[in-house]
Amino acid sequence: MDYDRIVLEMLNRIGILEEKVSALEEKRNMPETNQTDYSQGVSKKYRFLADYLHDNSEETIKLHFDELERILGFKLPNSAYAHRAFWANTTTHSVALSWLAVGYETVEVDLNNKFIVFEKKRSY
Repeated sequence: MDYDRIVLEMLNRIGILEEKVSALEEKRNMPETNQTDYSQGVSKKYRFLADYLHDNSEETIKLHFDELERILGFKLPNSAYAHRAFWANTTTHSVALSWLAVGYETVEVDLNNKFIVFEKKRSY
């Protein structure tokens, strides 16, 4: 048997489980917000961003990625830092539903300076 490979695989699985437990503990310690009419289409994962945008009265909101991570309560995935498509205004991605559901769209994404600009849709 290849015991080294088995041990490495077990350590990898333990690392994954530790990350999942940590995420669950963080989620458990976050305050619950009231379900609102827009939250039906918003995933629980991104509900805090939807709440933040909904409660903001600004027409244009610029958020740096670290601010977004504080709002969400978790680190953005690597694809958010590397791919403009992550921030697309599409109803096929749960993250986009968090801003679309409350009447915002992304109008600017700067991956180099790590910020995004949301703008309230006129028809909302």
